[in-house]
Parts: sequence; C-alpha cells; structure tokens
Amino acid sequence: MSFWAAIVKRAGQPGGLPGRLRAADAEGAADLLERADDEARRALAGHLREFAAQGGFGRGWWDGPPHDPQAPALRVAGAACFNDAVEVAFWLTRPDLWLFEGHEDDARRIARVVRGRSTRWRAELVRRLAGEQVWRDEADGGRAHWLSAWYPAARLVEETGLEPPGDSAFVLGWLYAVAGAGGGVTDERLTRHLAGSLLRSRGLAAQLRGTGDLVPAWAAAVAHQAGDGVLERGTLLEGCAGAFVDGETRPFTDLYAALRPSPQEIPVRDLARLVPTAPGPVVQLAVSELRRADDAGLLSDELFAEATKTLMFRPEKKIVRAALTWAQAGTRSRQERTGAALQALAAAFGNAHRDIAERAVAAASRLAGHADEDGHAAVRAAADALPADLRDRLTPAFHLDGRRVPAPTALPAPPAEEAEPVPVIELPEELAELAVTARDPLTVERLLAGLVTLVHRDREAVRAVVEPVLRASWPFLFDVELAAHGIGGMNDDPHLLTMRAVLAAVAPEAGRRLRGLVKFYPFRDWDPAPDILVVTRLREIARELETGDVPVLLATPTVTSGHIDPMTLVERMERLEAACAEPLDADFQQALLRLPQTIPPAAVTRAGTLTSTAGRKLAAWLRRGGLADPVIGHRVVRLPFYEGSATIVTRIFPAVRPHEEDLPDLVRRMSVVNPADAVNTASQTMGWWPLLMPSHREVITAWILPRLPPLIKSRRADLAPLYRLACGQGPVGAVTAAALAHGLGCEDDGARGIAVDALLVHAAHGDLNGGDLGGFLSVLVAADMVRLGRVVTALADALAAGAHAQVWDAAARMLTELLPQARERPRTSMTDLLIVAATAASLTGARLRIPRLAAAAQRTGGSAFVKQARRLHELITTGEETA
Repeated sequence: MSFWAAIVKRAGQPGGLPGRLRAADAEGAADLLERADDEARRALAGHLREFAAQGGFGRGWWDGPPHDPQAPALRVAGAACFNDAVEVAFWLTRPDLWLFEGHEDDARRIARVVRGRSTRWRAELVRRLAGEQVWRDEADGGRAHWLSAWYPAARLVEETGLEPPGDSAFVLGWLYAVAGAGGGVTDERLTRHLAGSLLRSRGLAAQLRGTGDLVPAWAAAVAHQAGDGVLERGTLLEGCAGAFVDGETRPFTDLYAALRPSPQEIPVRDLARLVPTAPGPVVQLAVSELRRADDAGLLSDELFAEATKTLMFRPEKKIVRAALTWAQAGTRSRQERTGAALQALAAAFGNAHRDIAERAVAAASRLAGHADEDGHAAVRAAADALPADLRDRLTPAFHLDGRRVPAPTALPAPPAEEAEPVPVIELPEELAELAVTARDPLTVERLLAGLVTLVHRDREAVRAVVEPVLRASWPFLFDVELAAHGIGGMNDDPHLLTMRAVLAAVAPEAGRRLRGLVKFYPFRDWDPAPDILVVTRLREIARELETGDVPVLLATPTVTSGHIDPMTLVERMERLEAACAEPLDADFQQALLRLPQTIPPAAVTRAGTLTSTAGRKLAAWLRRGGLADPVIGHRVVRLPFYEGSATIVTRIFPAVRPHEEDLPDLVRRMSVVNPADAVNTASQTMGWWPLLMPSHREVITAWILPRLPPLIKSRRADLAPLYRLACGQGPVGAVTAAALAHGLGCEDDGARGIAVDALLVHAAHGDLNGGDLGGFLSVLVAADMVRLGRVVTALADALAAGAHAQVWDAAARMLTELLPQARERPRTSMTDLLIVAATAASLTGARLRIPRLAAAAQRTGGSAFVKQARRLHELITTGEETA
C-alpha cells in the first residue's frame, strides 16, 4: 500500500488532512494539525516513518531546485507528529525535504504546530537544528540544507525568548539567510547575538570557500544594519580586527570592506600587528588601510617604519610590490622618513624574485641622497644578498666594499622514520572517548583493535562504558530503520562504518538489523583497490563484532608508519589458533601488506610452528620475504575530456603489475594498476592509503596519481598523503615525480606547500630524480593544466629551503622543453623561471648547454626575458659568478 493510500485509509486522521498533504497545502495542513489530537498525530507519525523507510521522495540536493511541492506540508506534519525533538530535527534536515524557497513561511508554520510543546522540548529542537554538522558543499543544495534547519530554529528562539545558540552552524545559517534576504531576517535581540557570535567565531573561512557572492551580499546587509543603528559600527570593526589578529579572513574582510571605515576609525595599531603573520587577503586589506591612514596623517613614523620593513618579508609578490610603492610614497612630504624607507627597501634585497630586488635597488638609489647614515648602513649591510649586477648599481651611491659570498642554505635533515609505537587499548574505559571521536586512520585502527579484543573478553564491560557515550552523541544509530534509510554512506563511508562497528560492539542485535537494512552496492570495476581494501575490512570488522568470536585483529599497525612487527603478527596468529578462530579475510591480507621490507629470521622460524591453514600461509609469506616490489611504469596520453568531447586533455597514467602470480585476491588488486582503469574518481579513504602498503610507497602513489588532476584547481585539495609517502619506505620513481608535479602546481597555497615539503624530504633522502620532476612539470604546463607562475613559486620555496640540486635539475629540464622557439613569445612567468634557474645554477655550480636558451640569449632587445636568458646562459656556459 502506498504512503498516500495508507494515510487516506487510516482511521482517526483529521478530516481533510490527507487531501491537504497530497495537494501540497502546507497552510491547510498546519491548521488541521494544530487542532489534531494525540492519537491522530501518533497515527500520522507512523506513516511518516514508513515514508522515510521507503526512501522518501527518492531525491536529494543533487536534483536541485525546486523542491518537491509536497515537502513543506510533510515538514510541518513531522514537526507536529513526532514526539522526540531529535527525530523532528532529523526529519527537517532530510535532503528530500530541504526547501529552496519559502523558508520564513515554513518556519512560521513549524513554530505554530510545536507551540504546545514544553519550553525544554523546543530548546532541545533548537539545539539540534543549530548543531547540525558542517555542510561544505558549494552547490545550491548546501544553502538549502542550512536554511531548512536555520529558519525554524531562529523562529523558535525569537518566539520563546530562548537563549540563542552560539554554534558555528547557527551563525553560518544566519549568514546564508541574510545574504539571501538582504537583512532583517531576525529581531534585533537575535541579530545582535548572532553578530557577536560571528565576531567570536573562528575557522569560518574554510567553510565559505566557493560561495561566490554570498559573503559580500551578507556583508553589505550587515553594514546596512549598522548604518540603521541595529548593530554598532565600532563593535563590528573591533571584532573584525580581533578576528584578523587570530588569523581569520572571510567573512571578516568582506564585512570590514562593507563598513568603509573613515580614516579616523581605522584600527592602525591592530592592522600593523597583522603584517608579519596574517593571511594574504588580510595583509592586502591592512596595507590599503594603513596607507589611507598615512595619507590622512594618522600613522606615526614608528608604525610606518615597522610596517614597511616587515611587509618586505611577506611571500606574496603583490603585497611586497605594494610595500615598495608605499615606502617611496611615504617619504615625499616627510623626508625624515627616508632612513626608515631605506631600511625597508634593504629588507627586499634578499627576495627570491629578481624583479622585486630590482625595484628595491632602483628605489634605494633614488632615495640615497636624502637619507641619514642609518639608512645607508642598512643598505650596505644587506647589499651582499643581491646578485652581483644589482649590487654594482648601488656601489656609486652607497660606496660599497668588495662583495662577501654568502654560504648557501643547507638542506634540512630528513624527518626521522615514523617508528613510534601505536599504543594498545587494554581497558574498556579507554574506548569511551575514542568511540565517538576517532577519525584519523591510526586512531580508528586502535579503536577497532580494542573493540575486537575487549568484546571477545567481556562484552558487558565494554557495553557499560561505551553505550552511554554512543547514545549521547549518535542516538539515531539505535533507531536502525531511521539510520539505514536516512543516512547515506552507511556501507562505504569509513567514519560511518566505524560507528557501525561501535554499535555492533555494544548492541549486537541492533548492529545486525542495521546491516540487513543498509543498501549494499557492489564494488564497481573502476573503484580503486585501496578503497575496496579499506571498506571491505571495516565491513567485516563491524560484522565480526556482532558475534565477538575473534580475539584479535591481525592488521593493526604496531608503529605509526603503518608497519606491523613480524614477530607481533606471528603472536597474533598464535592467539587466533589458541582460540580456534579463523582470521578475518581482508584483515589477514591487509596484515601481509603491512610487513616491513626486512623479515627477521626469528619471526620466520617461529611462524613455522603455526598449524592452521592461515598460519601456514603466513609462514610461507614470511619465508618469501613478503611482497616483492611490483613493476611500475607510466604513460602520458592525450584523450577527450569525456567520451565524444572535443576538448582534449593530457593525463599521466601509472601502470603497475606484480612480480608474483600466486597472490591473495586483495593483495593482487593492490598490486595491479592498469592505465585504462586509472580514472579520476574521488575517494573518501585516501587518508588511509599511505598506511596500506607502507613498504611500497610508489604503488600507493600510483593509485593517487590519477586522482590529482581535479585537485589542482580545488581550494580544498588534501595532499597530506604525498608527504606521508615521502617519509615512508620503499623505492620511488617517475610516478612519485609525476604526483609531486601535480602538487607543485596546485592553486591552493596549503596543498602546494605540502608538495614542497614532500619534495624537500625526497631531496634530503636523495631518492628523487629532479629531471623527471621537471619533465612532468613541462607536460602539465604545456597542457595548461598548471600555471607556470605557481610552479616557479613552489620551486623558489624549495630552493630557498636548500633543495638546490633538485631544483636545478627540474628547472633545466623545463627550460629545455618550454623555452620559446624563434619568434615565439615566452610564456607568462618564464622570466621568473630563468631567475630561479640562475640562482640554482650558481649554488650548484652547474654547467650545461641548453640550445633553446642559447637562442633566447641571442635575441635583440632589452626585455627582462632576454636579459635573464643572457645572464643564465653566461653563467652555465662560462662559469662566471653572476648571482
């Protein structure tokens, strides 16, 4: 019987209610539900739960607006009929019941039908709606999610006089609402509270990426409210300054700009404090505001000197250029500042970008005749940081002596091998906190190992301490129908699978029923093997905890690198044999993949005493020395962006095959990467991957490589696995160089920084071919997949940190392949690449003939490109020191 037929047939429904719901008459339904008795509400609640169990409307945010026309009526029905505030909150945030319009009317209706509930009940509903987990999607569905939860919560706060929540989710909901409605969405009391909460909030910038014009629209509306007296301008400006000091950017930069403070309102001292360490957008704003204050005569000479000098050490070229301009402009009517300006300019002499150093030298030369001795002394002290030709320009004005050649920066020592032991959980009390907070793979491994061992030993002891914590944080897990049909990813999301394992440990029957209800999707041909291994193993552990037959997991790492001590693995197998238990299949294969490259003879000998089938397999695996290094290669291909597309893209596809034939299924899958199957599918478990084969990091990098192209332009690219792999074991080759090439071209500064750190680790170990890196960078630049300017910035950072040889090899290969032919225009940032290459060549003493470079050096004209080409060509062919 269908949902609607059941409602019509069921006795006790208020007259006309089924028709109102089916006709999408939310107002009429609210009128009837407001007068309905408890029996009628309970009956309808049962049908609504059945509706949810059957999949609801079968749609989500990805279907986009408009929402289903019956959604508003069903929302008010759930609010009226469900007795538990948690269930109402869950109902109102179901993806198929999100609203894309009419939020204020929806909130008014919901407030009407719950008006008879106790204040405590309504406060709990507000808390649940305000505490919804952060939703980071950039599509319209993300806004629908926020607003569908926020408007009812805000309406209840206004009507009841409840203490407004301070949750960041509630504050972000206000931001979305104000941006969409233009302000005035709450009363003054709540508006002031939300503004104060926002000014105290931290970490919002990451949640606002990709929101387009949302934040400026919100900022404009809030600034308008400040103009109307609803909010105080001084409080908002002070709050923005405090947020800047704490390293925040958006939405505070937008709000500050929208408030348009007068020169007298500019918090000059706070802004001056930001210059050394604040994020780039904040410093750009600070420079602009400090100059406005300076032009108005409101900036002291001391702050001018401090700010301009400190700005020269910023990594952003745009900011340093602005500081150079300000340092000169600040002396036009106040010549007493010339000494301070020269000290600031001298600080820019060591900038990695030659054009910055050139501008600083030119400006210093112009100011030399007006400066005091302190300014001249600062220039003389810093001049040795300049290339020789630039230093010579300063000699007449500043009477420089002979040049001292500075020692090159030493490459930092590689990080120590990650060999910290992984603590073993011995007591049920140790599980309580981890049961709901475990997120990173190693912590999850510890949690699962502790659950398996302690549940086998005494399930009731585990239940006594873990179940109350789980019920408090994840109460809906125990409503298995609701959890199975209302939460996506229950069978493939690592975190949700971990929660299923915890549920199975404390409530095995509920875990069993949840497993039976969760939709099972078989793995697809293109699913990456690391995902299959992680998910399969988590599923089998959750299932095993329903029975508690296994006394120990085999594959739990013994050290933080992901490795398992071979002797410990043999001891775990002995415990299984003593308990007459079979090891979990995926857990056993994962254990084989986590062995170190060298197996101690004592472990091989002791494994020979194992008697079970699995024990004998383990003994044979240890005798052969574990998995031999697979054969790894790559292929650069050009192919349509999608089937039938006219857009051609370049991709670097890895190819991996094992040496052995007789491998267990999952081990073989992990050891085979076919170029034809290496598609750009995303992964929820990539953070786990470096721990899966810690002795074969190039294989894991091969699995990661096809997934990197979409991350190049992402503002949320997570390249932490590349750094972990750099610190790992096993050979590296061209595939690692290709992966680092993608990372060095990322638009996200943080991701690019991680790639530089990984390059430095490889440079310290001496295991990466810089020429291969440069070749792959050339491929990506030529295909317009990455911008040359970002790559050059990353190489300059690595060079400054001491990776001289690797940067020179990479830059030389790039120049060989990317320098323009005769009559071709050079690429944007090619001059910067020449400068970095010249610095690296000077530090390494490189000698090389690059035909394209020789041709560029012979061009006529005096452009910066030609000058730098001549400079580098002379340096690497004649050996004269010019840098």
